[in-house]
Amino acid sequence: MSFFSWCGKENEEVRVIIYTDNPDYFKPYFADLNVTYVYVSMGEIQESTNKTGLIYRFKISVVDKTFQSYPKDDILYIDTDTFFISNPKSLLKGLVPGQSFMHVQEYSFEEMIDVYKWMNTSALDAQEFPRSFVKLIESKPFSIGGKDVQLHRGQYIWNAGVIGVSSQMRQFIPDVFALSDEFYLKTQWRISEQLAFTVVLNEASKLLESAEYINHYWHYKDRVDPRLNELFTADFKKLSKNEKLLMVQKLTRKLDKLIYHEQMMTNTKNYLREKDYMSGFKFAVKALAGLPLNDDLIKIIKYRFSKAAS
Repeated sequence: MSFFSWCGKENEEVRVIIYTDNPDYFKPYFADLNVTYVYVSMGEIQESTNKTGLIYRFKISVVDKTFQSYPKDDILYIDTDTFFISNPKSLLKGLVPGQSFMHVQEYSFEEMIDVYKWMNTSALDAQEFPRSFVKLIESKPFSIGGKDVQLHRGQYIWNAGVIGVSSQMRQFIPDVFALSDEFYLKTQWRISEQLAFTVVLNEASKLLESAEYINHYWHYKDRVDPRLNELFTADFKKLSKNEKLLMVQKLTRKLDKLIYHEQMMTNTKNYLREKDYMSGFKFAVKALAGLPLNDDLIKIIKYRFSKAAS
């Protein structure tokens, strides 16, 4: 819905495909829009993930399945926990040979060891996953596009909530499968499909960010999903196409601001926890400056109190 709301008008050159185990859920919302549904059974997902047990391996299968159906088309894959925040025209035009997109560049492989310390528990050494990965990639070269490539700890991970590739990249999908499988089987790191897309697209093309066009709110689902539930109701289905798209675009503007505020609050808490008070203060100022001054303000206050109470 956010894609159509920001496009301005339906683009005949763009094919929108939803991979789902329940097409009937979506159809009433998209009754006036050109959407193709591909039914995905649990059996198909299990078949794709049986080799390693990594559920996210099916993301690679979706890209591969789309290339099999439309081998001459470029692909912009997006996760379900995303929404568009600006007109994607330039992003779509950027899907050309030699250039690919993911959501954002995150941390280096080595930096992830320090990042994962926040996930450690008495029963789990979460840092062992990135440690094992760094050890693996420095132990030998890996095959990408028929060439041996030596990876290193200073390379960066890219967020895989968005994957934009030209049709030329179809030839590299087997490498993504192979690397994801090897990474996961040898490290048990659950982001192995993300790691595989990162190293393949970075080696075979120029990799660019898409955050200017798409918000991937994976870390803030508890803040976003309740607002989506408020919008997508039986009454919403009865609206005209234009009314729906206007409401969705308005909501994406609000959610984008809300998530920025939450990101700044998260950074504030992390730096204060590390006793880096100067950085914590800087992000606190940004959080206050980004505080949405609308009905979301009340919801933010309620959310803060509920978190404090729990």
